[in-house]
Amino acid sequence: MQKNTRLLGSVVGVLALLAMAGCANGLIGAGEESLGHDSQEMTASSADMLANWTRDGEWLVSPVLEVPEGATRAGALVGLASPGEMPGMEARVLVAGSAGAWTTLGETWGEEDQHVAVAELGEMGDGAQLRIRADSLEILKILQWTAVVPELATADDSAPIEDVGGASEALRAELTGLGIVSRSTWGAAATRCTSADARKTRLAVHHTVSGSADPQRQMRGIQRFHMDTRGWCDVGYHFLIGQDGRVYEGRPVQLLGSHVGGNNTGNIGISYIGCFHTSGCSGLGSSSPTDASIRISGKLMGTLSRLYGITLDTTHVKGHGQHSGASTSCPGDHVRSRIGEMISTGRSATLSSSAPTPAPAPAPAPSRGASCSHTYGGTYGHAACSASYQCCDGSWRARESGACGACACTETTGSTGCSSASAPPRPPAGASCTHTYGGRYANTACSASYQCCNGSWRDRASGCGACFCTETTGSGGCGT
Repeated sequence: MQKNTRLLGSVVGVLALLAMAGCANGLIGAGEESLGHDSQEMTASSADMLANWTRDGEWLVSPVLEVPEGATRAGALVGLASPGEMPGMEARVLVAGSAGAWTTLGETWGEEDQHVAVAELGEMGDGAQLRIRADSLEILKILQWTAVVPELATADDSAPIEDVGGASEALRAELTGLGIVSRSTWGAAATRCTSADARKTRLAVHHTVSGSADPQRQMRGIQRFHMDTRGWCDVGYHFLIGQDGRVYEGRPVQLLGSHVGGNNTGNIGISYIGCFHTSGCSGLGSSSPTDASIRISGKLMGTLSRLYGITLDTTHVKGHGQHSGASTSCPGDHVRSRIGEMISTGRSATLSSSAPTPAPAPAPAPSRGASCSHTYGGTYGHAACSASYQCCDGSWRARESGACGACACTETTGSTGCSSASAPPRPPAGASCTHTYGGRYANTACSASYQCCNGSWRDRASGCGACFCTETTGSGGCGT
């Protein structure tokens, strides 16, 4: 009886904490800061169940899941090997070692090979168990289940998920350049979140411990698992990375995430869709992330670094398990070992994007030998080059056009400019040629296949020596 009294005291404390965590005012509640995506959770494949679960007639019974924060609800995300109906499952709580009655999990969402199911357990427990029909193992691929005290609904988020309007705030324009798959594209339920967390200072890397073959369907399943089972206002992560090398928009990034318990404030959650640990990933696809997914996550980190001023190093970019107080294998050995590569890619993306991109303003009609003024203030003499353009008699031309021959000098910042100590070489004296597409070519200048030789076009193979300059479109010409 004494232990039950202690449990009742902890229950009251948990409920009081949750009541204080209501966030209709947009403030961060203490309860939300403590939320982690894999707390009080168990994951098992069919092989794990055969090896570690107990057979009880037609059922396989899980080991006891310890729930130190208490539990009144159980929920599961089920992945099948092929499209099919949700397997029969039941859950129960344990109170001071005494087991409660089994309660059937009812399906709340399902698509082809993905299902989410929930059961209200009727009482608070300090442990929980789940059982599944043994004949379901033939089609079962993966099962994630959890037992929790669900987050309490606020006045703003008590409506059924389907009835809430507005998918999310629009992605920042700087992020759309990454080709992010938006919430509306992958079919997200509307967010119920209101807790603002605009100042971001760090990044956390995770994996979902799920299948990865269909990222969009997987996104819908993960979101419904987090919302239906845990009672969260949205999927816990801000961005998710598919093995297809695409970024999927999760919880709007300006809001507080739910992914690293005790470390959510200022922390952007980035999760790889799939399972990437050395064990426990059987049947869930490759346990190694694709190179494309590593590259795109690095580019995402680089963009977030620029937007929020986040330093890309191992102090500010960590795997879930590297955070203080965390006890988890997330994001899996095979993702964690490549975080350094993501950081390096992000740094490179940040540096390349911060370098000025020449964008010369229109210039007056050219006069021979005239210089060019760069948008960033530098002055470039005839034939001098910036990072991407060349000054040709007072007009900017793309460097690859070869408009006025080799660069007399090169200065890539755009702010200093340059000019050669001596005048750049001029084409040999002789008549120029006019291309069919309108471009004028100086003597010995070349188009894609021909060379101008004193007013006459010749095949380049039988032309008049080295090309003074080359312009392949035929419409621009060069050297004149």
